[in-house]
Amino acid sequence: MMTETELPTTVQSILIGLQLIALGVFLYFIWPLVKSERWKEKFVENKQALSIIIVFVFILIFVFGLGAFFDAFFPVERLDTPASSR
Repeated sequence: MMTETELPTTVQSILIGLQLIALGVFLYFIWPLVKSERWKEKFVENKQALSIIIVFVFILIFVFGLGAFFDAFFPVERLDTPASSR
């Protein structure tokens, strides 16, 4: 099974280009809907929605903090296989 690091550079470039084109098409179709919404009324002036957003941001910061803590203090140890078994 191949990983993305084993792909040729041209194939990687083509895949990245396709993803950027897909993002552009997505934004082209979505932008009128995003632009027509009244975001301030929905999320900033609505106290319940604002509090839910704040809680989600705190949860996101907490999860990233836990990930950074475990990456810093309990790094992944790679087990090297002996050269004879390769």
